[in-house]
Amino acid sequence: MFIPRFLIIPITIVFCVLISFPMRVKAVPISEHEEASRRLYKAHGFCVQNSSTPTSIDKEYRSTKQEPAAYVRCVASNMGLWTDASGYQAKRVAKFFIKEHNENEVMTVVDYCNQKHQQADLDLWAYEAYRCATAGRMGIWLRAYVVSAKL
Repeated sequence: MFIPRFLIIPITIVFCVLISFPMRVKAVPISEHEEASRRLYKAHGFCVQNSSTPTSIDKEYRSTKQEPAAYVRCVASNMGLWTDASGYQAKRVAKFFIKEHNENEVMTVVDYCNQKHQQADLDLWAYEAYRCATAGRMGIWLRAYVVSAKL
């Protein structure tokens, strides 16, 4: 079989490209590559700026759980740790603590709290599951992380 000279180089390039990339690579959002403390800082800023808190807050509104619940859900969603369909993403939360702590322990706690506090009100679900998960050692770890990150 005879191949014209002008086709040899393009065919070689195509062949090299094909063998170099045998699988398609999934594009990962840039935010997933950011340092966790930077993502937390950005999520906090976004959620505070976009909160729907009334300008004149009365005592009754302050005493409800709605405001902190909406904030917790907003931050967790913006960090990629929460979805409205399934709650906290246990594996992602575990990666947040992976450097110092047991991934399986964190995932077990997160899954337990997700199931225990699941409800129709997504803000309250996020808030109650967060309170449950951070009531023990995870709360101590999170506090230490936030202090060390100087947020």
